[in-house]
Amino acid sequence: MSPTLLQIDGHTVAAEVHVKPDGRPPVLFLHGIMTSPAIGRELFADPAAESWLAVGLPGHHPDGAAARRSPGAIDAELFGHLVETAVGRIVGERPVIAAGWSLGGFAALNLAIRHPRRVAAVASLAGFARGELCGAIAWLQWLARSAVGRRILAGGLAAAAGSRRLHGMMLGLCAADRRAARAIPGDLRSRMHDDFSRHDPASLAAVVAALESLDISGRLTEIRVPAWIAGGERDPIVPLAETLRLARGIPGAELRLYPAAGHLFCSEWPAVREDFAAWRRRVTEPYAAP
Repeated sequence: MSPTLLQIDGHTVAAEVHVKPDGRPPVLFLHGIMTSPAIGRELFADPAAESWLAVGLPGHHPDGAAARRSPGAIDAELFGHLVETAVGRIVGERPVIAAGWSLGGFAALNLAIRHPRRVAAVASLAGFARGELCGAIAWLQWLARSAVGRRILAGGLAAAAGSRRLHGMMLGLCAADRRAARAIPGDLRSRMHDDFSRHDPASLAAVVAALESLDISGRLTEIRVPAWIAGGERDPIVPLAETLRLARGIPGAELRLYPAAGHLFCSEWPAVREDFAAWRRRVTEPYAAP
């Protein structure tokens, strides 16, 4: 798995690349807020056997450009441009299966809308079309509405970066049952904290402030490729109503709900890897070698 850094219009975009020349569209994984491309491997039972790439989002390590922008400048157009440019530099004109978790789910759907030739199919895991979230993230969004609040938020994020315990508490706020957060394997939990500690807190605060203005809900009908919409029925971050809106708004979308599960697909969603793999096999059959 090859780590890559790309310079795009003043942004530094990180990527992990494990693409095989097998003729099928590789999976493009887009991570959630405050995580990194390293979480992409959690979507696969055997990452080394799969063809995939994971691309970083604006404002996430090593990109610090978001801290120098107003929240209004961190919009759907920027997400689409950076992701499309990064993917193009890595795989050329080759189509991908865009799969994203949380904010990455938004980014995957946004890519399918803005760059339809790039996307052969799209999967949203606890994603959203409109950034009106709930729970802990909603409180952070409220705090980030003012410049003073963003400075306070950045300070809190910096504190969590320096404490595995505080970071673990943050993960717990994303779970329907906090035992699910504690059930994350220790190596993954450590890797998630290590990745989180590398982010620039001011840039993350700017991304949080921008969430409320992200809205592609009026363009979901433009997605004309196979779509897999997955979510936890008790997600404390992305309301179930938003997941259902995605499934209703995208023509022909397939909906998969995980009962009693929250936002952490990697520890709360039973059989998510198998479910995603089965859907992926179906949508890539036209690309299979004879």
